[in-house]
Amino acid sequence: MKEKEILKNAYAMPITSPSYSKGPYKFVDREYLIITYKTDMDALKEVVPEPLQVKDALVKYEFIKMPDSSGFGSYTESG
Repeated sequence: MKEKEILKNAYAMPITSPSYSKGPYKFVDREYLIITYKTDMDALKEVVPEPLQVKDALVKYEFIKMPDSSGFGSYTESG
């Protein structure tokens, strides 16, 4: 296997048996909820690792349900 072949053909690991299909992907009938809230700036700075920098005290958390995602099946994520 040559480096050129890998760079041309690889899109997921393991290269010989990728865990998901090659794109483009379609996400149909997505449902999502995004929660935005203001937090204590000092508390936020304590948990954000370097070299990241906190610019604002707003935090966003999202829940996404994707019942029909090409190549991925139905799944839900949050973060």
